[in-house]
Amino acid sequence: MAGKTLASESRRSRNQPEIKRTASEAAGLAADSLQEECLMEVKIPIQMPAEGKSILRWLLRTESEWNPKVIIQRAVLPLIPESALIRLKKSYYAYLIAHTPETWMERDAAVTCKLISPGDTVLDIGANIGIYSRMLARCVGSQGTVYAFEPIPHTFDFLSNNMRRLGLKNVDCLDFAASDADRTDTMVIPTYRWGSECWYDARIKTANANPSWRTITVKSRTLDSLFFDGPRCSDNISFIKCDANFHELAVLKGGLRTIRKSKPAMLIEVNPDPDDPATTAFATFELLRNAGYEVFCFNGKSIVPRDRGERSQNYFFLTPHHLQMMESV
Repeated sequence: MAGKTLASESRRSRNQPEIKRTASEAAGLAADSLQEECLMEVKIPIQMPAEGKSILRWLLRTESEWNPKVIIQRAVLPLIPESALIRLKKSYYAYLIAHTPETWMERDAAVTCKLISPGDTVLDIGANIGIYSRMLARCVGSQGTVYAFEPIPHTFDFLSNNMRRLGLKNVDCLDFAASDADRTDTMVIPTYRWGSECWYDARIKTANANPSWRTITVKSRTLDSLFFDGPRCSDNISFIKCDANFHELAVLKGGLRTIRKSKPAMLIEVNPDPDDPATTAFATFELLRNAGYEVFCFNGKSIVPRDRGERSQNYFFLTPHHLQMMESV
């Protein structure tokens, strides 16, 4: 938090010279202190939808070599030609997205709905087959727009097909990655320990990538080239969901002017440890704090400020305006 609290000022050593402040500086210091105290007290309850027990949900969410779904996949999929397998997956994912209840989504979705209004423009970065895009499309309504980013060609085909079959005309599917420059990048497809490829975990290739992983060439664009000085610069972005698998810092650097202009609420998967100064996660937190955001976690009942040392899969980055919005819903 920028600035010191009034309490810390009062504990200043008597040996230090007195610091004289102008009226405006004193007012700013008091405002910083008040904001810090208010954030410490933030605890916004979220009404969660009822969840029923489902064997099918467990099968879909659990990735283990002992999962019957995985056992069948390991036995059957290697026997199917890749072209036929892609057609089979296309039909399967279309059925899946049409019949998967929103209550089966990650619990953060309940918070997301409170941050979006009809008519909004929102971004789904790392849309995959479109589960989150489907929910965002409902939230923004027919007058809003969802820009869904998915750079992997096969997955983009699944995403586009799903949105089309669902009749979601307010979802604009974009076949490139969000990054810190407009360029061509290489992505890799990791594998599970039993050998099957995990397309959901596709990521930009780094020096640490396993050389045995499949590689795919993709296009990358910056958010600023689209939403700040590009063809969609008139759009005001109200919400960003980012699941970029260790590439989130580059995504944000490439969209910093857009973020400063629109001040969107953000839900970002940040890896690895945001408290380790040597990590990109730490740099991600610092970048957004300097842009006027605070970090929050959803504990299943309330959205609360994140404490140092607290780890979560996803983090909300919000401003006081976003907190007021949720409290008024």
